[in-house]
Amino acid sequence: MRTRSAPSQSRFCGGASEPRASASGALAQILIVLAFPAHGEVLDRIAVTVDKQVIAESDIIRYIRVSAFLDAKPVDLSGASKRAAAATLVDQALMMAEAADSHFVLPTAQDVAPLVEQVKMQYPSEAEFSEALKKYHITEPDLANHLLAGERALRFTDLRFRPEVDISDQDLQAAYNAYVSNWRSSHAEAPPSLEDSREDLEKLLTDQRALKLLDQWMETARMQKHVEYREAAFQ
Repeated sequence: MRTRSAPSQSRFCGGASEPRASASGALAQILIVLAFPAHGEVLDRIAVTVDKQVIAESDIIRYIRVSAFLDAKPVDLSGASKRAAAATLVDQALMMAEAADSHFVLPTAQDVAPLVEQVKMQYPSEAEFSEALKKYHITEPDLANHLLAGERALRFTDLRFRPEVDISDQDLQAAYNAYVSNWRSSHAEAPPSLEDSREDLEKLLTDQRALKLLDQWMETARMQKHVEYREAAFQ
């Protein structure tokens, strides 16, 4: 969406001492102003559409910057990095559309406030945290929204796919056998029993299978929706 400050009226209407321009001349001037933005103005552009939903190039760049901030890595704005970030944002859009259709209750901004505080605690002071944000050209709301999107994706996966996962005793035994094999390669003492490990193993297997179901669902969802990438945004 293009935004600009309102032009002064004198730009299009002559003053008392100036001759009034013809209607066609004034219209031509207006079209020129709309076609060429003011010096220094940056126009956002559409990078991806998911049906009628728009993902702007600025959304992709913001995602890359916040991710780099959280990972303490340099910002990579290459075409490949933008495309990978766009794919993640497309997946998030698909999940949120499904969550809305299913009336899932997802995390809110209040729910991620503690996560933002955890990030802040990695810095000696509020000033250094703010300086780090400035270094990556992001804001605290950008960080909070990024974390919120991640939490919503996790909650969606739990609500949508965990109920479909069924872990049998045979599954647990196979997972335990693999766990014991790895344990013995790095520990001298005896491994925990199957019963002591059951809860952790069940969670591990459930997480793995829920993610596999998510991947399968995502492949179908991408085909069912009209996803269009605008190549100019990834140059």
